[in-house]
Amino acid sequence: MTGTTSPIVRRPLRAYLLWLVLATLLPGIVGASILFVHQYQKARAQIEKNMLQTVRALVHSADNKLLQARAIAQTLSSIDALRDGDLARVHAQARQALSLSGGGGGGGGMIMVLRERSGQQLVNTALDFGAPLPREASAQLERVFASGQGSVSDVFTGAVRKGPAVSMDVPVWLGNEVRYVLSVGFGPGYFDGILTPKSVPEGAVASLFDRNGIIFYRNMNRETTVGKPVNPLLREASRLRPEGTIASRSHEGKPLLTTYSRSSLSGWGVAIGIPRESLRTELLDQLAMMAGVAALLFAIALCLAWLIGGRLARSVQALTGRAQALGKGEALPPLEDVHVREAAAVAAAMSDAAALLSERSRQLAAKDSALGETHMLARFGTWQWRLGSEEIEVSDSVPHIFGRPMPPFAQQRGTVLSEASWLRVQRLTGELARLGGSGKLQLQAFHADGHRIWLDYRCESVHGPDGQVVALRGSMQDVTERVRAEEALRQADQRKNEFLAMLAHELRNPLAPISSGAQLLGQDSLDPARVKQISAIIARQARHMAGLVDDLLDVSRVTRGLVVLNKERIDINAVVLDAAEQVQALVHGKEHRLQVELLPQPCFVPGDRKRLVQVVGNLLHNAAKFTGRGGRIKVAVTSAGDAVLVEVSDNGIGMLPTELERAFDMFVQGERTPDRSLGGLGIGLALVRSLVELHGGSVHVTSGGQGMGSSFTVRLPRCQERGGGEAERAAAAAPGARLRVLVVDDNVDAAQMLAMYVGAQGHEVRVEHDSLEALAQAAGFAPELCLLDIGLPEMDGYELARRLRRHPATAGAILVAVTGYGQDQDRRNSAQAGFDHHLVKPVDLAALQKILAGAATEPSSA
Repeated sequence: MTGTTSPIVRRPLRAYLLWLVLATLLPGIVGASILFVHQYQKARAQIEKNMLQTVRALVHSADNKLLQARAIAQTLSSIDALRDGDLARVHAQARQALSLSGGGGGGGGMIMVLRERSGQQLVNTALDFGAPLPREASAQLERVFASGQGSVSDVFTGAVRKGPAVSMDVPVWLGNEVRYVLSVGFGPGYFDGILTPKSVPEGAVASLFDRNGIIFYRNMNRETTVGKPVNPLLREASRLRPEGTIASRSHEGKPLLTTYSRSSLSGWGVAIGIPRESLRTELLDQLAMMAGVAALLFAIALCLAWLIGGRLARSVQALTGRAQALGKGEALPPLEDVHVREAAAVAAAMSDAAALLSERSRQLAAKDSALGETHMLARFGTWQWRLGSEEIEVSDSVPHIFGRPMPPFAQQRGTVLSEASWLRVQRLTGELARLGGSGKLQLQAFHADGHRIWLDYRCESVHGPDGQVVALRGSMQDVTERVRAEEALRQADQRKNEFLAMLAHELRNPLAPISSGAQLLGQDSLDPARVKQISAIIARQARHMAGLVDDLLDVSRVTRGLVVLNKERIDINAVVLDAAEQVQALVHGKEHRLQVELLPQPCFVPGDRKRLVQVVGNLLHNAAKFTGRGGRIKVAVTSAGDAVLVEVSDNGIGMLPTELERAFDMFVQGERTPDRSLGGLGIGLALVRSLVELHGGSVHVTSGGQGMGSSFTVRLPRCQERGGGEAERAAAAAPGARLRVLVVDDNVDAAQMLAMYVGAQGHEVRVEHDSLEALAQAAGFAPELCLLDIGLPEMDGYELARRLRRHPATAGAILVAVTGYGQDQDRRNSAQAGFDHHLVKPVDLAALQKILAGAATEPSSA
């Protein structure tokens, strides 16, 4: 103490705490009021958001119901009785199908109506067949006939049931024309499972309406509102915007806050209106409770401020002695009369400060290690070079990039950096050391194992207090993969430009004689023989141009994944003979000797006959084109275990090693000369590789060099030999025979519809929804054909197929995969599992019919 009086008035902590509470009371009230208003608006916005999410989900559910009705209508439009014109059988099959699909009864029971363009009903499953049927001409009917596309109708009053209804209308194609329109109609009860108490808030009014705003379903007073338009405000708002929230009134006159959403798919909408009175009451009750709680808390704060202030003062006073002891390095006195947890924590923190600093240091080291590992993975490093020093400080990841420690900069010349890169770095660093600033380079460097790498090199100057450059620092990153990718893109662009030049030349070649011939045909003095000769030239050149266009279209379809193989069990010997026959004219024209060597016995492969003939034909055509007159061409078929090899060899111009690497690339040819004497677009071999890979095979080329000829070898998988039990079942499956078919799908509706179609073809069908149960039933049923879903529970379709192949009773059965996946890899997976065919959902019924017919006639064709 100095003995002087301080001009500052010091008051107890308790008084300041009380004043603090009083000072914050008034602003707190204002803030609470603002908070209450904001909370009210936020709560209302949240309710509107929740309601919008609800109506979106309900619209999606309504769309699903409409799509389900559309799927049923499209299935009914393909029944065989329609093609036969047997309307009585159409009536019976439609009733059966609707019953199986669960749409045959209830308030939303489905009916099927078949109408002509005039609107005359031919079949109506709501009535017995033969009963008088009305005529219903409508714009909806005419639109379906005109467009050939199905659509959902608006709400209308049914001519038979005399009640509100909606129909899903689809065209029935017979030949190349729409002969009928098939409609699946249903009532409001069809949507009973959508606007339920679980999905609609209590007391809310929910409506489902069509494109014109006509109510088709309502959760209350349905008898008086279905078939009537929604509130005009809602109708106009839904016309202007697909979704939103508006104030409106219900048909009962209640003010509502209505949230609606309209489907972009069907145009139908769902609206949910919450009574505004109940909404306002609920929100105000919440705010009132919050206001009361806030007022109580302010009062309690005033009472507790005085009590808490005393304890705070004593706790701070206790910390004073402990802080003084810590500053002197003495033992800390024990804590007395400390009632505040934070004060006790501060006291404990004084003792733990050293330990905490040590822990922080360990954590920082761990973060540095993680950052270093990240730099290693990204092949990114940092460096710093102090001017005047020989050594360069680098991060641990830099030696990882080069595969060696970093030597001083002078020693990097010709060892770490190429000569040109080292000079560029020297020039950049020299400029930055003199003038300051930053720069970047892309450099070529050498890895320790000898291969070249590319670096993204960045550098900036570091200035001292006087503004002078004292050091350089920067980063480097291995960008070799990016540089290689850019080079590949440049090469692809170059090949594209070369192809365009080739295409222009190839198209001009036939256009020249066509143009000249057309001009000659315009002369009056030509004799008939001359006209015939010119016409033959024009026709030949036109066929050549058509061949070029066909090749381009084939490549386009393959590269875009649009080629669908029609796989069957075919003899590779027959494929080679067909291909050899196609190139006979070219071979004879160039006086080649074509030698064909086949296997002594038929050898079967799974594939598309037309595409495999195209593969072998392209290779033979390529060999003939690049083999001089009088040369030798050989095509040989050999067996190699579970594969078949087709080798096409010649003694033509051969290929260089660089050409072998790119032989199957698009738009690449072996010899490009200005005269283009060999012709072609350079896409034949690329098409060969794509088609062979689609068949699960491979193709490669060898050549002894220029003038030594070339040899292309195609490897294709062989068909698996079937067990002895197949012969007995094949003998029983005569042409048109009744097959035993097992359908396995955990989707009950899909399995039933598939079984109904197979049964309609006259086959015996058994349906299972569980893979284990299907395996148990297969032993006794001994199916000749199995339709298996891939995504089955317990055991997927791949494993089920493998077990069926191992079982004697089903080893020779035809297995068909039915799945929602249709990529090339999915087809390869199913083939490896033992499937004979692969169908993608929704199943192409024409493809299924072809498989059934082939299975029934397979013994006679074997």
